[in-house]
Amino acid sequence: MRKLCLLLAVSVLAAGLLASHAQAEGVPTRVLVRAVSRDAKVIGDGVGGARITIRDAASGEVLAQGIQRGGSGDTKSIMREPHERHAPVYDTEGSAHFLATLSLERPTVVEITAEGPLDPPHATQRTSKSLLLVPGMDVLGEGVLLEIHGFIAELLAPPEGAGLRAGQPLEVRAKVRMA
Repeated sequence: MRKLCLLLAVSVLAAGLLASHAQAEGVPTRVLVRAVSRDAKVIGDGVGGARITIRDAASGEVLAQGIQRGGSGDTKSIMREPHERHAPVYDTEGSAHFLATLSLERPTVVEITAEGPLDPPHATQRTSKSLLLVPGMDVLGEGVLLEIHGFIAELLAPPEGAGLRAGQPLEVRAKVRMA
């Protein structure tokens, strides 16, 4: 019985030392992020993509940053077919995403921010989400979904700098599309 207790104690001590060594070096943890437009598709290259930033929520340190690149996703999968629980919707061939590999030393609460669409710049919106990441537990597949509300509205008429007068008729035309 004493040998069993001693063996158990040594095993616990060894596991603790290995865990602290792994924590000191950081464990690679992959996080896939997708910025999507509300009730629409992935914010892809066609509208400039989206800027993604992953920060340590406690310290504010930027852990990863970059531009989401790729296509807007599969229209049929996203817009036409019913969605089943846990079935991929946005994780399709060529769909825009941002993939970061973080070196985490401990479970870490992060804030992930998406700003997009980036083109045209006046249409850019911002959203964020906080979540706990655990070292070595990758977040892949659909990834972390960040939903951006809004449309891209471009004024076509009147032209910029047009002389406008009170009481005069005014033609207003705009091109409006989903982000």
